[in-house]
Amino acid sequence: MKTKSSNVVKIVLAIAAAAVFIFLFKYFRDYFTEERIREMLNRAGIWAPAIYILLWSILPIFFFPVLLLVVPSGYIFGSAMGVVYTLIGSAINITVMYFLAAKFARKPIVDLVERKSDDKIKKLFFSPSGTSQGVFFIFRLIPLISYNLINYVAGILKIAFLPYFLLSMVGITPGLLAFIYLGEQIHDPSSPQFKLAVFFLVLLTVVSLVLLSVYNKRHPDD
Repeated sequence: MKTKSSNVVKIVLAIAAAAVFIFLFKYFRDYFTEERIREMLNRAGIWAPAIYILLWSILPIFFFPVLLLVVPSGYIFGSAMGVVYTLIGSAINITVMYFLAAKFARKPIVDLVERKSDDKIKKLFFSPSGTSQGVFFIFRLIPLISYNLINYVAGILKIAFLPYFLLSMVGITPGLLAFIYLGEQIHDPSSPQFKLAVFFLVLLTVVSLVLLSVYNKRHPDD
C-alpha cells in the first residue's frame, strides 16, 4: 500500500514539475526577445555582465534559444568581452543542465530503455565507457544543433562529466566567436565583417558535418 501511494506521489510531482517547466518555457520564450535583452543590458550599467551571465546560466535550462543571448553580447560588450562573459555563462549552464538531467531524468529514462528498447539502444545507455565523447564534440561544433538538447542528453547518458565539459567548452567556442562577432557587426549587414562572420558560420557547419560523416564511418558502433 505504501509503495502504491509513493508511486502516486511521484507521478503527481512529475506532472507538476512538467507543468511548471512548460509554463516557464513559454514565459521566457515570449518575454525575453533579443530586443528586450539588449535593452535590459544597455540599462544595467556596470551590472550588465553579471545580469548577462545570470541569463545565460538560467534561460537555456528552459530551451531558450541561445542565439538570442549570444548575438546581443557582441553588440553590447564587443567581441572580446562578449566571448569572455558568454563562456562563463555557458560553463555554469552546461554544469547545471548536465546534473539536472543526471539527477532527475537519467533513472526513469534508463528504466524505460531497459524495458522497451532493442539491444543497440541499450548498448548506448549501458556501455561501461558511455557514449563516445567524440560525437558530442562534433555536435558542439555544429552551430545549428540544439545547445540545450545536447546538455540534457549528455546528462542522461552515462558519460563522464569532466571530459564532456572540457570538450563542450572547446567545441562551442568557434561558433560563439562567429555569432558574437556577427552581433558586433549587426548594425551594418552589408559590411565585409558581417559577411565574413556569416561565411565562417556556413564553413563551420559544412566542416562539422563532414567530420561527423567521417567519424560515423570509422566508428559505426558509437
